[in-house]
This record gives sequence, structure tokens and C-alpha cells, in this order.
Amino acid sequence: MNGWRKSLLVAGLAALVVGTPGCGFINKLRAKDSLNEGVREFNKGRFDVAREKFQHALDLAPELTNAQLFYARAVNALFDQNLTENLGKDTITAYETIIQKNRNNPKAVDQAYAFEAKVYEQMGRMTPDKAETYKQKARESLLKRADLSGDDNTKAAVFYTIGQGYWQDTYDLSRPYAKMVGAVQQQMPIPPNVMDKMKPLVLKGHEYLNKALAIKPDYADAWVYEKLMYIEERKVEANPARRTEIEKLIDSADKNYKKFHEQQAAAAGGQAG
Repeated sequence: MNGWRKSLLVAGLAALVVGTPGCGFINKLRAKDSLNEGVREFNKGRFDVAREKFQHALDLAPELTNAQLFYARAVNALFDQNLTENLGKDTITAYETIIQKNRNNPKAVDQAYAFEAKVYEQMGRMTPDKAETYKQKARESLLKRADLSGDDNTKAAVFYTIGQGYWQDTYDLSRPYAKMVGAVQQQMPIPPNVMDKMKPLVLKGHEYLNKALAIKPDYADAWVYEKLMYIEERKVEANPARRTEIEKLIDSADKNYKKFHEQQAAAAGGQAG
């Protein structure tokens, strides 16, 4: 190539690079290459290598939402494999990055809050001494998801999940005081200090299950847990009149569950046909 032509080519390439704002175009191409490499490693189950590839993509193009999402997925996969508190915190940080940088992308933020809540729940099970703290953080993430969403089904599912969690906490407290006598389970007296812990949990459980049912009255699963929550309430209620009322509410919740469950089953069968 003639010297002057070579000089023109070099000058043209230089002008192209300078003309691209902050070399952003080239960095985005390199970031996408690293992102694709990371996806391949992720699909092979090599999550640590995938994490490095996704991090490189983010170093090149921090605003690339797909890189943020895949990075969070890789860290989350490592957390699922190893279940250490530090990896849990790293996963939360990755999802928080998505939330902070994608305010104009509700779908990405919604997914981040959902996964964040799940990670907090796992961390609560891993660290009994911090269980309540992480449970509360999980609820906060879910409630933020509900506030963000304009979809009633999502809101109902969030409230149902929180209500179900309060039932689980209540049941875990009462379970040690139930024993099988033959084929029948009998409830033994629950100590007053345990009942004091159960009562506010019962109220919270009813609160969120009722929120779910207010949005979606035919929510069969929510009716199941509303029934189960009334059963827990019966264990701590001393007033005979209220206990009689609770028995009626248990029966009503059970009937609603069966009715809506049958309707949903029939609808699903009709669609399948």
C-alpha cells in the first residue's frame, strides 16, 4: 500500500474512534463478546468463570442491563451452590445494582426484587441468629415489588407469600406442642411466652392473606393458608365466643378453597381440551 494511502487509512480509523463518543461503541462490542462468552460458561455450570466474564462486560459497559442481569444470576448460582453469607451479600448487592440502574425498566427491577427476597429468605435459614433480620428484609423487598407493580396478580402473589411466611413462623412456634395420640393429633398446652410470640404473627398473617384475597377473591391457595392461620389463632384464643367464631371461619375458608380450586381445575381442563 502506498505510504500516503496508508496514512489516510490510519487517519480515517482514528477519526472513527474519536467520532464514537468515549469509544463507547467499541466497548459495547467488546462487552457483548464477553457477555456471550459468559453465557456459554454459565450454561456449562462454570459459574465462577461466567461471573468473571460478566464482570468484564460490566467494566466495559456498566449500563448494559443484560450484563447486570447475568452477573447477578452467576453470583446467585454460586450462592446456591455454596450457601455462604458473604456470597449471599454479594448476590444482594448485584440485585441492588440492577434496581438502582434500571428505574426505567420495571420488568428488570421486578425480577431483581423477587430474587432478592428469595436470597434473603435463604440467608435467614442459613443464619438462625440473624433469621428475623433477614426475614424482615425479604418482606421489605417483596413489598417494594408490590409497590412497583401495576399488575394485580403480582400484588396478590406478593401478599400471599408474606402471609404464608407469617403462618410458617406461627406454626413453627406451636408445632413442638402437638403430639400424635394414635392416629389423632392432640394439641398440648402452649406456654404463655410462646403464645405471646404467636399472637402478633397471627394478626400479620391474616392481614396479608386478606390483602391478597381483597385483590383476588378466588385465590384458592390464599384461602388454604387463611384456614391454616385460623387454626393457629384457635390455639392461642382463650375466649369461648371467639373460638366458636374461629371454627366457623375455618369452615368458611375451607369451603372457599374447595370451590375455587375446583373452578380453577375445571378451567384448566377446559383449556387443555
